[in-house]
Amino acid sequence: MKTFNRPRLATRRYGKRIISGAAGLKSPGQFVPFSFRLAAPRWVACALVALGLGLAVRALADGVSVGALARPIAGVATGELLIGELNCVACHQTEGTVQARLFSNPAPRVGAQGMRLTPQYLRSFLSDPRREKPGTTMPDLLHGLNGAAKNEAVEALMSFLLTEAGTNAPPAFAGDPYRIAEGRLLFHQIGCVACHAPQESVAALAKPAGAASSIEDRQALEQTSVPLGNLARKTTVGDLAKFLLDPLKVRPGGRMPSMKLTEREAVSIATYLLRAQAPSLANPAEPVHKVAGLSYQYFEGEFDDLPDLDKVKPAAAGIIEQFSLSPRKRNENFGFRYSGYISVPTAGRYGFFTESDDGSQLFVDDKLVVDNAGTHGNTEKRGTVQLTAGEHAIMVSYFNGGGEWSLKVSYRGPGITKQEIPASALFHVGQPMTPLDAESFTVNPDLVARGRELFGSLGCAACHQSGSSDAALKPNRPAKSLASLNASAGSGCLGDASGPGAARYDLNDSQRGALRAALSGAEWSRPLAPAERVTRVMAALDCFACHSRDGAGGPLPGHIEYFSVVGQADLGDEGRIPPHLTKVGGKLRPEWTREVLLNKGAVRPYMATRMPQFGEANVGSLPADFVRADDAGAAASPGTVSDADVGYGRKLVGTSGLSCISCHVYAGHKSLGIPAIDLTLMSQRLRPDWFHRYLLDPPSLRPGTRMPAFWPQGKSSRPDILGGDTDRQINAIWAYISRGADGGLPPGLVQGKMELIATNEAVIYRNFIAGAGSRAIGVGYPEKANLAFDANDLRLALIWQGPFIDAARHRTGRGEGFEPPLGYNVLKLPPGPAFAALTQSDAAWPSAAGKTGGYQMHGYLLDHERRPTFLYSFGAIKIEDYPVAVPGDLDASFRRTITLRSDSTSAGIWFRAWVGASVVAKDPGQYLADGKVKLRFTLPNAGQPVIRQSNGATELLIPIVFAGNESKIVEEISW
Repeated sequence: MKTFNRPRLATRRYGKRIISGAAGLKSPGQFVPFSFRLAAPRWVACALVALGLGLAVRALADGVSVGALARPIAGVATGELLIGELNCVACHQTEGTVQARLFSNPAPRVGAQGMRLTPQYLRSFLSDPRREKPGTTMPDLLHGLNGAAKNEAVEALMSFLLTEAGTNAPPAFAGDPYRIAEGRLLFHQIGCVACHAPQESVAALAKPAGAASSIEDRQALEQTSVPLGNLARKTTVGDLAKFLLDPLKVRPGGRMPSMKLTEREAVSIATYLLRAQAPSLANPAEPVHKVAGLSYQYFEGEFDDLPDLDKVKPAAAGIIEQFSLSPRKRNENFGFRYSGYISVPTAGRYGFFTESDDGSQLFVDDKLVVDNAGTHGNTEKRGTVQLTAGEHAIMVSYFNGGGEWSLKVSYRGPGITKQEIPASALFHVGQPMTPLDAESFTVNPDLVARGRELFGSLGCAACHQSGSSDAALKPNRPAKSLASLNASAGSGCLGDASGPGAARYDLNDSQRGALRAALSGAEWSRPLAPAERVTRVMAALDCFACHSRDGAGGPLPGHIEYFSVVGQADLGDEGRIPPHLTKVGGKLRPEWTREVLLNKGAVRPYMATRMPQFGEANVGSLPADFVRADDAGAAASPGTVSDADVGYGRKLVGTSGLSCISCHVYAGHKSLGIPAIDLTLMSQRLRPDWFHRYLLDPPSLRPGTRMPAFWPQGKSSRPDILGGDTDRQINAIWAYISRGADGGLPPGLVQGKMELIATNEAVIYRNFIAGAGSRAIGVGYPEKANLAFDANDLRLALIWQGPFIDAARHRTGRGEGFEPPLGYNVLKLPPGPAFAALTQSDAAWPSAAGKTGGYQMHGYLLDHERRPTFLYSFGAIKIEDYPVAVPGDLDASFRRTITLRSDSTSAGIWFRAWVGASVVAKDPGQYLADGKVKLRFTLPNAGQPVIRQSNGATELLIPIVFAGNESKIVEEISW
């Protein structure tokens, strides 16, 4: 790749003020400022120098390294666990009951199905597996050969394996400091260090990269970790990232699970682990390489101007082809900073443009060229700068403060018409990453054939799947059955000095003794009980590295400090340490356990550690085994709960009750405080009987929880709700949260930036309201029921309960866009014209509304409480529409009085009261619409309502019968 001498990276300059950017780590999960004035990423250089430019191969005490051996678990015999982890039954056949009991770990797949390895690593690993990767469970099968014969065998096996995997070398990946920084963070936070040794201390992670990274008592920490080996010699960034995305494809045993990584995250972690392959990033004096794309940092927060970006830490970082907002994770209140270089072909004066909503600024070589800052609608501004031919540092900052969003960055210059800056003109710095000690490999057909023969004769195919059906690869030397092995013999795999024909595992004395004891006394014919199966699977998959169960397991010292939270969530250990699994079969619904284990189910977005995915074959039986092991039985039903009690459940959850939303998210809406688990997910996850017991006494089921006890000694802290009946209150909460968003949001949850509140009289808000059109008239009533009248179509469009409206959008900047209701239980009333003249009751309802439909608006009148009566006409009929809110025990309802007057005879006039899925007649004049809305009509004049089907929907039509020149309808709506 071409190299160039880097110009200075642009510094963000606001007036005379220099403001730092962000690319180091301030605390687990965050970045800290660094100056864009750095001529090169020196912070990465310091980090790599401090780390010795790579992953050191650790000195491990004798023995194989198995994660579960770091923490002995009661009920799991070390020898039996080792038999499974060493996959002894791959050679030593045994019956199916024993196979199931051992939960053996199959070896990694090789060939096209496996992970591509480098020649230098594979040669060294085959020659002496333990020297290349201390603690490996891969035995040395060539230890009985002399030097020349062993070298020949190694070359043959290596040739065969490399040829099977494919000899087309992948292109060199271009490493960059941002990838390393992101990978550094991810590796230490998402759970990798629960099993693998941390690469840096927590103290170093709290500082910019390059700070001292020593870990106290590193050797002791590595003894409790699964070794990584010398990855920088072993593979490439692309191959390692491919493995990290789907480890089960290569290692089907699940001991290396999927961490639910995105492609970008996998590449970043691979770049960090192979950072020794990028020496020029550690030496600013060397020229670096051009890499396509720009580096970006993404921010989330409520911003009013560009300097506000410096007040928050980046939520993400990465590489993007050109200036674009596509990596955003939301559509409001976010920001970006893009940095890199632009190549201009000809010297001359260049014009740069930013078109954005809201603000943006563009810098070239430290100079502010375009200043389009501030809160505003889509606006373009330009600036010019004299440039020499070649590369120039460029940086763009952008923020969105709410509402619409857009960004377009363009330029023009000598020979260039105005256009968006193309990706071909943009790049950032990096370095091609290639494995250390790289060797070339040339296919030798004779060696490949010899290697194929050895792969079969040595029994490699007994453990390793290659995807080949070649009979020569199958084992041709059957081993003794597991039951017939002489555990007391000093030969074979268990011998102190393995013979030439035996696999040498380099077991330590303790491990060898445990294996002998297991072979001598194991109850091979007895299947494991459910509780034993749970413990065995958890031990084999090293679930105890994160979770405790029945007092065993949990993060070890030296590892526990790396468990952290995302952002600033202050939830203590509950927010950072994975939950205990004691009696989890009686807590979680088995279908949810399955969702978590196999379908990436998650409810704790504040927890940095991710729940791995182990694969159906490895954990598919766990949900049912948890239930059996914990004697959970069938979940008890909470019983039938009335609709009224569901409403009381909403009140209890809200700020007018127990204020659960002070901590808990609800239906995706942020809590008022710390971001505890979304309440609407509880009924999907939890068994109702466990939920009931938990609310009565939280610490008894989750020791150390911050969840308060609202029913101490079984007595309610809110005796004024539902008579203080504890069971009824808890059942009401369960019934309410089980309805999810359909149950309406709890009072007090949604709070506007500029909320309009009706206190002693109604509040009127005329503006763009979502669902009510561009000429909406919103009315908020003190009773906390609200409406929006559509003055275009002359109809009551929306009614809702709780908070009224947030006026911030329309009182900020140009106030563009539609504002939705702020409250909950938003009910959309029939669209189109409310009244129509029909020749018969089954005639189609007209679609024309407003002026085209014969309507005209005549304003509104206000009563003594500023409640409006809407005045409009339909043809010759004048209409007065007077809705008022009616207070209730829980939620207010509406009573709407519609008076129609006409000087001429008006027959065949109908009012369409409902359009929906269903309308059921109840008592005379009462109807249930869509199973949740109650409609009641008082019709002083004679007339029979009609329920009919039309265009796939159910309609409720009310006839308008005039007595003299007047007709009146009183409609009561409760929901």
